[in-house]
Amino acid sequence: MISATGREIGQRWEALAAQHGLQLRLSGIPALIGFDLVAADADKCATLITQEMLKRGHLAGQSVYVCTEHTPAVVDRYFEALDPVFGLIRQCEDGRPIDELLEGPVRHARFHRLN
Repeated sequence: MISATGREIGQRWEALAAQHGLQLRLSGIPALIGFDLVAADADKCATLITQEMLKRGHLAGQSVYVCTEHTPAVVDRYFEALDPVFGLIRQCEDGRPIDELLEGPVRHARFHRLN
């Protein structure tokens, strides 16, 4: 069940990205799946995803640690919230300044904050 849910999430990320004309790369195993956007300002995009998903009631970034509580209804609500966020990123890829949307600092890239 967990692996199947993770595979579905990955497929839905890919479909949503394609719908918005975005490119992403999946990573990880189905139970610990993630994605990276192929974008000019990838770290700013990741920050925007977290910021906007929090506004929509989801503590979410670019990865999911799938568990049995990720029911179809929960996954559907997540994707309903993520759709307009990908729309914002599309606008930024088309020239809207992403900095005008960010309300806080840009996330640290990987482990750079520890160096």
